[in-house]
Amino acid sequence: MDEVYSAGMDGTLCQGDGRTRSDASKQYGTGGSLTGKRYMLSLTFNAPKDAFGDPGQYLLQGRSVDDLFFPMHMNFRFFGMEPLDTFVCYDVMKNPQIENDLARFEAHLDQHLRETSA
Repeated sequence: MDEVYSAGMDGTLCQGDGRTRSDASKQYGTGGSLTGKRYMLSLTFNAPKDAFGDPGQYLLQGRSVDDLFFPMHMNFRFFGMEPLDTFVCYDVMKNPQIENDLARFEAHLDQHLRETSA
């Protein structure tokens, strides 16, 4: 990843970290070159949906899917990108719902990509 990010400092991904010596008000992480671009995470988990967002759950202790992927979201934000809602398939090994997941994915794409780009 360091090689990709370092190569992208030429303006492809970002113009440095956004700060300058001449303007102390510019914040770290504001140098992204991909402003106006959006991204979407599409994820699969063996964990059931109930395992997320519930403080009583043993492993995740109330954390959401996006909490777990916070570092990835920050990478994209560093480049100036805006997130679309994350799409998730849950319980894919022990209780797969493939047809339902595919239908939900199509609806997700329609809502977040196809309608907004028309």
